[in-house]
Amino acid sequence: MTEISFSTRDVALSSGPLRVRSGGKGRPLVHLHSTAGPRDTKVLQALADHHLVHAPVIPGFDGTPKHASVTTMRELAELVAEYISQECGGEADVMGESFGGWIALWLAARHPALVGQLVLEAPAGLRRKELIAVPKDDAHLFSMRHAVPENAPKEANADVRKANRQAMQDYAQGMEFDEALAGKLGDIKARTLILMGSRDGIIPRESGHLLKAGIPQSHLTYIWGAAHAIEFDQPKRASALILDFLDRGESFLVRQAAGAA
Repeated sequence: MTEISFSTRDVALSSGPLRVRSGGKGRPLVHLHSTAGPRDTKVLQALADHHLVHAPVIPGFDGTPKHASVTTMRELAELVAEYISQECGGEADVMGESFGGWIALWLAARHPALVGQLVLEAPAGLRRKELIAVPKDDAHLFSMRHAVPENAPKEANADVRKANRQAMQDYAQGMEFDEALAGKLGDIKARTLILMGSRDGIIPRESGHLLKAGIPQSHLTYIWGAAHAIEFDQPKRASALILDFLDRGESFLVRQAAGAA
């Protein structure tokens, strides 16, 4: 597969400029990044081989300015909704990774007409405090995120990492479990694929079970050999499942996709 180059541009929205990386061709797919910020992955490359991928940089991440009127997770969802309405022809498939999955859930619940199909990669926002594991040290935290150390990406410099974590904390406003969101899961109309890493130490399994029970048209599956960083730990397995889901729709079969990985 030839590597697809992504171009970067700033898009004017009502709340301020939004930096977006885009590449590929086909049906639009909006990819919402994790707390680590936007990163190039083999999964993104595979998606761009089939879809026109839009990868916005959430305001406040990677040195981008925050928008004064956007301060909560719900307001971030409204920002993404405006982008899809303006730049994607009024509908797009949506994929959210961890922190980005939290945004994607609010987007799908509040704007069902804008979301075609939904992919959630170990989404944040629904972690009960009593189920949150506390890392013993940096090495333990790394193992909670990465099951395949050699696939872990090169980290951004310390200042960028600190600023990205602070941006996430500002939007989350101290929440680990978003009660309001939990009550809205039934409003999600999009066919949804929930992906969890079999060795994830960040998002507990109970979060996946809650999502599966709450979202009417949802599939829950675990990526074997992946921790929290699914796109890095098991890119081939994740790509096979996600593309099969997006391409086959109602005919999606987890066992077939998993066997092809």
